[in-house]
Amino acid sequence: MKNKFEYIHSHPEIYFTQKARNGGYICTVCGNGSGKDGTGVRLIKGQTFRYKCFKCGTSGDVINFYAAEHHISNAEAITQVFKMYGLDTPEKISFSKVVAEQSDTMELAEELKIANIIAEDIETATEHLNETDYFAKRGISNEVATRHNCGFIKGWMHPKKRGDKNIIPSDRVIIPTSAESYVARAVDDDNRLSKMKAGVSNVFNVEILKTSQQNVVIVEGEFDALSVIEAGNDAVALGSTTNVDKFLSWLKENKVVPKKPLIIDLDNDDAGKTAMKKLSEGLRKMQIRYFSISLVLEDCKDQNESLVKNRQEFISKVERIPQIVEELKKNARQKLSDSAKVKKWEFSIANARDAIPTGWKSLDKVLDGGLYEGLYVIPGATGTGKTAFALQMAYQIAAQNKDVLYISLEMGEEEIYERHISRISYQLYGNTSRAKTVHSIIQEKKTVVAAKEEFEKVGLYLRTVCGVGSIDADDIRQIVENYKYELDTLPVVFVDYLQILKAHDPHMTDKQAVDYNVLRLKQLSRDYKIPIVALASMNRTSYSDVISMVSIKESGAIEYTSDVCIGLQMTAMEKIVDSTKKQGQKEKAVRELKTKTKRDMQAVILKQRNGPIGAEISFEYCAMFNHFGDKNIECDTGTVNFHEAQEVD
Repeated sequence: MKNKFEYIHSHPEIYFTQKARNGGYICTVCGNGSGKDGTGVRLIKGQTFRYKCFKCGTSGDVINFYAAEHHISNAEAITQVFKMYGLDTPEKISFSKVVAEQSDTMELAEELKIANIIAEDIETATEHLNETDYFAKRGISNEVATRHNCGFIKGWMHPKKRGDKNIIPSDRVIIPTSAESYVARAVDDDNRLSKMKAGVSNVFNVEILKTSQQNVVIVEGEFDALSVIEAGNDAVALGSTTNVDKFLSWLKENKVVPKKPLIIDLDNDDAGKTAMKKLSEGLRKMQIRYFSISLVLEDCKDQNESLVKNRQEFISKVERIPQIVEELKKNARQKLSDSAKVKKWEFSIANARDAIPTGWKSLDKVLDGGLYEGLYVIPGATGTGKTAFALQMAYQIAAQNKDVLYISLEMGEEEIYERHISRISYQLYGNTSRAKTVHSIIQEKKTVVAAKEEFEKVGLYLRTVCGVGSIDADDIRQIVENYKYELDTLPVVFVDYLQILKAHDPHMTDKQAVDYNVLRLKQLSRDYKIPIVALASMNRTSYSDVISMVSIKESGAIEYTSDVCIGLQMTAMEKIVDSTKKQGQKEKAVRELKTKTKRDMQAVILKQRNGPIGAEISFEYCAMFNHFGDKNIECDTGTVNFHEAQEVD
């Protein structure tokens, strides 16, 4: 034995097959050493075969690491490691012959000694099963107890305490949980002696999952599992809620996929609920189906008490497991099918939010009344007034006493307020000295009382959030959720603009970042059934060309995911493109158009899932005052009335 241990110690590379980048080996327990900065598993200073992982804390020799990796005892690990190394392991080991000079070998030898005692206890207990009626009192027949190697030991003492004169022996029934572990339960309930475990805690009857043709029931206690088995169905007991990881690891390592969905019936206390959550998550990851079914009868604390108090009713309930599973499957199909969603759809139609007018009658007509749930993208070249268009639309929606959330990623709050005040003053007084441009507001340090008052009234329904380079689509979702919590309403969301939303992951390319944010914004609009209006920039090569979906920068997800795409361009773009062949001449013509105080603009419907495509809505864009006027229909802005101006410092 000593020579075999020494052979294992001198050939760690047979187990530690992967070397870490910075020396040592990759930790088999936590994977430390696989990354750039991992330290891996290294020899403990002054030792020749003891290692330590400074990330997960595992330490010891190859056998210790193997035991930690597979959640088994060192005694169990010895047999498996010996097979890995091609070494024979005798069934019984004469420990008097094991001459161990190393402390680890002595420790392993002691564990093997305990393992042998545990095996002998199990064998002894089965021979004395008929000397106790405890199983019968708990409703378990001798046939079931015998089948699972249960038994009885009179004057039992824990294997690690044999010979200790301070320990008082007690009569115990023995329920094996593996060949090298068992649970010992006192038969004298009046003494209230606690259940004790010998060997490493294991899952009871877990091997049945390899062969069972039934819906195996997963419970907590061994007697609960025996009760289900007594009622005619296979069952497994975790032994403790802390054994969930061990159970999941066993399934994974043995590549076991139960033939039928598992039935989980854990205790309904905090520990049971926590274990249920972890167990269900683990089973889902492994694509193992399960159903949660309570077999515990009314006024009973667990499955065993149910068997004892009303045996026939409990057996009947267990026998109905296949029928219950079929009913649950049917219900699951009903929930997931389109048929089940008809009522929900009908309800959503009956309670759908009406279209929200944009404030421009021509645009609303093309959009079938205004904005609906969905993602609206507004692309445009530099100088086409995308932000002015979005700010005016946001204001006109807020003027209808509808909540608006404006996410600005380029400008600060003061800049946005100045644009609003400038536009309102223009709407009040037209292109006169009474109207204020943004620059005149700043230079003269004055604004207009009427414009300010109008903005303050509408501003009750506006919320502006600025965050240059610090907001992504997930942050916007959180802002919307907070909005809902604080005001118990949902806003129309404006995002200015898509291409400068923060990348969710710093390793993303520009296209990946835009795609991610577009998809998340679309999902947000669906989840909360709100319109989201997002501005988008264009490729520089498209600045002097007619606008199209191809013109949009990083257009992939935008083209396929958006519900409506409204491109902004100068009305003369088609003439410029048709009449001018040279790129330089086109760019010069576009620059000349931008010098005009008032520009003829078009909003072109590039995409609309539920409406006409290609419509062109004409606007007059007054860049000085950030104002878009509807040229198709005489339009009431719905915000202010004309009256005498007053300036205020």
